[in-house]
Amino acid sequence: MHIGNYTASTALPTVEGKYQFWRTLDHLVGGVAPAQRFAVQRRRLKSPPSSLPKPVRPIPEVCGLSDAEFHAQFVQRGRPVVLKGKAADWPCVQTWSMDWLREHYGQDRVDIFDPLDAASNEVNYDVEVTTLSRVLDAMEQGDVSKYSRFNRLLYDHPELVEDFDWQWLHRMRSAWSSGKTYQVFIGGKGTRTSLHCAGEHNLFTQVHGKKHWFFIEPQADAWLRPPITRTPYFHSLFNPEAPDFDAYPGMASTQVWECTLEPGDVLFNPPFWWHQVHNVTPSIGVGFRWFDLIDNLKSNPTGTALTLLATNPPIWTATQHRTDFAAIFKRMQSTS
Repeated sequence: MHIGNYTASTALPTVEGKYQFWRTLDHLVGGVAPAQRFAVQRRRLKSPPSSLPKPVRPIPEVCGLSDAEFHAQFVQRGRPVVLKGKAADWPCVQTWSMDWLREHYGQDRVDIFDPLDAASNEVNYDVEVTTLSRVLDAMEQGDVSKYSRFNRLLYDHPELVEDFDWQWLHRMRSAWSSGKTYQVFIGGKGTRTSLHCAGEHNLFTQVHGKKHWFFIEPQADAWLRPPITRTPYFHSLFNPEAPDFDAYPGMASTQVWECTLEPGDVLFNPPFWWHQVHNVTPSIGVGFRWFDLIDNLKSNPTGTALTLLATNPPIWTATQHRTDFAAIFKRMQSTS
């Protein structure tokens, strides 16, 4: 089945259903995280017939799409798309730069952490407290460990929201959506975040520099084998930049997508689409996130259930601190 430029999942429905059944049991009664009680049953599931790996395909890029067309073709169908140049005239794209950040906000506190450790099934709880100017210094020196994820810049300085077309961003939510969360990402060339997904919509504005994204559809859960950590965020050790098809044979027949965002591009990242990101140049990007239960259930019913049944932290704690991801992360650490 084709939807625009997309091809439907190659995951076998019976395998996907069996995998999600054992995954849910491990989440509920699988023991200490990462839960392994039913890992054997999950690993026994047969991958699709081996084939030559599919070539990576580009995420569609569109210009001049109306709001109604955007909703009908991508939001309601849960498909990622790049709105090319959508934010080119926004003040943030015209004004923001690394020098501008240093001049105006260099003394802001920054929490550096990467919970999605690409080398381990366990969550990495190390946190470094520093300042934005020190992050920018490290970027100039090529230190890729200093990546400011989920920065609170727009909450510590709420006047900066006016540098975005926030009214348009808010209109893209449905009437029954929850949350209007802004998250800033500031990283140097070569900084990256490994493969992960979560149950929120994300309109991501590329403000400065270039950022490359890989995408894999939600139905690939069975082939990506995310560790069961009972958090509302999921990650996988599969690396689409250097794929290991011996360790992840099902991924050889699974489509991987990609795009490179430039300043002024807005990316729509639907709920539960797996994505891995690296900064091609020093980069500033801002995500605008919201939760929509109906869209989540359409995209990935099991992922939605595991999100609502999360215990590290519970979903109400994540919702309470949705504007401060560091607070959520610290709660995860205290309850682990």
